[in-house]
Amino acid sequence: MEADQRALWYYPEDKTEPVITAARQIVSKYGSDGWRKLPPKAVVFCMGKGLPILEANFSTEQLLETLPGFISHSKVLGLRGQDQVCYVHGGYGSPQITCTVETLCAMGVEEFLLIGLCGVFGEGIQVGDVLLPEKIWSEEGASRHYVQNPGFAKVNSSEDAERLTAFFSARGLAVRRANTVTTDAVFRQTYFKETLWREMGCVGVDMEASAFVNVCNYYGKKNTVLLLASDKHPLSPEEPAWEWGGERFGELTERFVCAGITYVPATIS
Repeated sequence: MEADQRALWYYPEDKTEPVITAARQIVSKYGSDGWRKLPPKAVVFCMGKGLPILEANFSTEQLLETLPGFISHSKVLGLRGQDQVCYVHGGYGSPQITCTVETLCAMGVEEFLLIGLCGVFGEGIQVGDVLLPEKIWSEEGASRHYVQNPGFAKVNSSEDAERLTAFFSARGLAVRRANTVTTDAVFRQTYFKETLWREMGCVGVDMEASAFVNVCNYYGKKNTVLLLASDKHPLSPEEPAWEWGGERFGELTERFVCAGITYVPATIS
C-alpha cells in the first residue's frame, strides 16, 4: 500500500468486516439470548443534565442497566406507558457518540434525535436559543472512518423542521434554523477559525453532532439534531470574554430538555 493511500481513513472498496463490532460487544455482555431489542426511536442526550431532568420530571422505567459499548455505558430509560422511545446519554465527543449510535443501531433503533449543547459565534444568536441545523460541518475525526470526504454532514429529517420549530416555540424557546460545526479541539477555536465558520454560514459549535449524523446516515437511520446555545463566543478579542450560561440558562435548559423528551412520543400515532 502506498503512503498516500495510508493517509486516507475511508476506503470505498473496503468490504471487510470490522474486527470489533457493536453486536459482539452486546453478546459479550448479555449473551446471545440475554439481551433485549430496544424501541425503534431514541432520544440521545449529549449533555449531563439530560437524564437527570428526565427522571425528575417524568415517570420512567429502566430498560437496560447499562448500554453495552466500547466507550459509553449509559443506563437506558423509557417512559412508563410508552414503548416506542428510549432515552440514553450519548457521551461526549465524536468517539463516544459514534459508539453509542453503533450500539443503538445494533439493538434495533431506527430513528434518532440528538439533544445537546453548543457554543455560538453567530451574530444575533443568544444563549438559550435552540439551533436546528440542516447541515453540520465536520472538523472531527470519527466521521472520516464512515465518509471519504465528510464536509457538511446533512441531517436527513429536514422535512420535520416546521413541526420541530412550532413544537419548541410553543414552549417558549427561540428556535433558529442555522447550520453548525463539530470539532474535536475545543482550545483551537481561534478567532480566525470562527470567522471562517461564519463565512461558511455556521453559527455554533459542538463536539458530537456531525459524527452522530454521519454514522446515522451510514446506516440509513433517520436523524435530527437540536442544540441549545450554552455560551456566547466573543466575535473579536475586543469584545467581552467568553462566559458560560446566564441568569435564566438553568430554566431554559430544563424547558429545552423536557420539550425534547416529549417531542418524539408526540409524533407517534
